Amino acid sequence: MGTADFALTTDGAVRLYSTAEVLRMPAPTWLIESVIPAGGLVGLIGPPGVGKTFIALDMALSVATGRLWQGLPTKKGRVLYISAEGRGGLSKRVAAWLADRTAKPSEAKIAWLLEAIPVHGTSESIDVLIERQKEELGTFPDLVIIDTLARCFEGDENQQEDMGRFVAGADRLREEFDATVLIVHHTRLDGERERGNTAFRGAADTMIFVAREPKHHDIVLSCNKQKEAEEFIDVELRLKSVPEHDSCVIGQSRASSVEQKKASMLSLLENAPGGLTWSEWFEQFRSTGNASKTTFHRLFTELRKNVVIIRRKNKYYKNVGHVVLRPQSAMEPDQVVDSKGLN
Repeated sequence: MGTADFALTTDGAVRLYSTAEVLRMPAPTWLIESVIPAGGLVGLIGPPGVGKTFIALDMALSVATGRLWQGLPTKKGRVLYISAEGRGGLSKRVAAWLADRTAKPSEAKIAWLLEAIPVHGTSESIDVLIERQKEELGTFPDLVIIDTLARCFEGDENQQEDMGRFVAGADRLREEFDATVLIVHHTRLDGERERGNTAFRGAADTMIFVAREPKHHDIVLSCNKQKEAEEFIDVELRLKSVPEHDSCVIGQSRASSVEQKKASMLSLLENAPGGLTWSEWFEQFRSTGNASKTTFHRLFTELRKNVVIIRRKNKYYKNVGHVVLRPQSAMEPDQVVDSKGLN
């Protein structure tokens, strides 16, 4: 076989790809930067009453409106939310989120299914759902949320065959819609891992666990499986009351808010291979709904001091691996032009 740049076989079943074709395939992308992969199967796992649905709603509404999710960039897209535990309290929770984010209902491109459906590979309900999306809505979602696994499960969660059937149903939604499927699920009584057979974990691209930090009453999201990237660092959240709607929304803990803003800043640099000037960087950061110029400059100074970013000519880049290339002060003389007007 002379050259590597050729097609091994034609399109269709049991398609074989050459190395060159594999190398031309696009890199994985994110619905929520570093947290939720595009096109993945994701588990959001936690004990009852820990705030899983608040978190799932927060993710859904952030993606649907294109807003940051807890300081992290999202890829705006349509959402299908299967609220299998019914409609109780849902309207208050959604209204509270929209009010807190000053968003209009028309911005939230979400189709809500307010009943449980059986999720498995041959489910007639999934047939109807796909048909309705195609014929009546004319669009497919980028994110499907099943809340919860237990309400959409047929059989015994502990049996590999039954869990495999559920995974096949989730995969069918994922493949038909070319979407990420996020499944809200419970932990076992001991809280150590997800309930049921390990077939779900084996198939998942991402596993996110939700727990309460008892001392400060924070909600902590931790990742112990991220198939195509490093596991993200723990995200600390809190429930924030919205009294006018008699409900709550998910907000950041104070410490987490600072770290997530830094992560958002670095993400902008990573998505700009040619680097960004100070002004360009700040304008992009502000356009995502983030902090003031004063806050940006404070975080920028900290990143420079710790050599997390580097400067070449008049542009900034993420310092890959945080390798110290040379000593740098937090502010260099010619940088004053970049940051003028700070108040």
